Amino acid sequence: MSILGGRIYMMLGLLQSESPKKLDAKLAAGLEECRRITKHYGTSFYFATQFFPEETRRGIYAVYAFARIPDEIVDDPTCDDHEAAITKLEAWSNEWRAAMAAGKSDDPVMHAIVTTFHKYGIPQEEGEAFLKSMFMDEEKFDYENYAELEDYMYGSAGVIGLFVTRIVGYDSDAAFPYALKLGYAFQLTNFLRDIKEDYQNLRRVYMPKDELRRFGLTIDDIADERRDDQFVEFMRFQIERNREVYREALPGIKLLHWRGRLAVRVSYVLYKAILGEIERANYNVFKGRVRTNRQQKIYLSLKALAGIYE
Repeated sequence: MSILGGRIYMMLGLLQSESPKKLDAKLAAGLEECRRITKHYGTSFYFATQFFPEETRRGIYAVYAFARIPDEIVDDPTCDDHEAAITKLEAWSNEWRAAMAAGKSDDPVMHAIVTTFHKYGIPQEEGEAFLKSMFMDEEKFDYENYAELEDYMYGSAGVIGLFVTRIVGYDSDAAFPYALKLGYAFQLTNFLRDIKEDYQNLRRVYMPKDELRRFGLTIDDIADERRDDQFVEFMRFQIERNREVYREALPGIKLLHWRGRLAVRVSYVLYKAILGEIERANYNVFKGRVRTNRQQKIYLSLKALAGIYE
């Protein structure tokens, strides 16, 4: 291991060596399952969470589970029965609402989720906004323009930024608009990386149709995995806008409480680096899912530690 890599792991050790507060058995079990869900589904995100203090990590894992469980319901590629998916999503949503009203749940994971919502004062309407976007995924499969897409992203990603800001802590309410922007930036990166999977598995296209038309493309071209000069120019346009959204979100990081700031900085550079990986793949998002490896994650984390975001 390099000396710089060793510094990263030393810092992680310091963050993880805090004396944990004693939890009741059900809450501890629920938070542990939330941690496993986060590690399984969000490799880059989970890596970044290791830079949070332990208590903050617990809250982050809980809201990640809140988002991931409904997302898995609507993103199940083996289920082509949209009515069945909606019924299942409605049942989970109603269980969450009942648990929010009671302040607890017999299910350990749900108990961890609602305990976290109440502990950090996360408004129920922000959770409802997320669920609204999950229902949209079963009812709307393409978007005419960026304004339509942004309306979807407010619930699917923007409010996640608000959740995280409340858990990390902030110095000014001015942090919240930046948190929304960072949520949008992360979501746009996922959309670009997952163009193939979203269409093949779920028949969804998150690329605005008017922007596709501007470059002489249609949804059929995505279905056919067309990758010519027009598609490359389209991807360059998308990546540049995505990077601009990252730049717009950046000033908000310094408004977070200092103890949680580093993990958000790490998330920022890790997700933004995916855009560079798409470019290095010559914009061929149809060939395979681009990702950063562990060595890249350590290197990028050191850049974040040094305050280098580009």
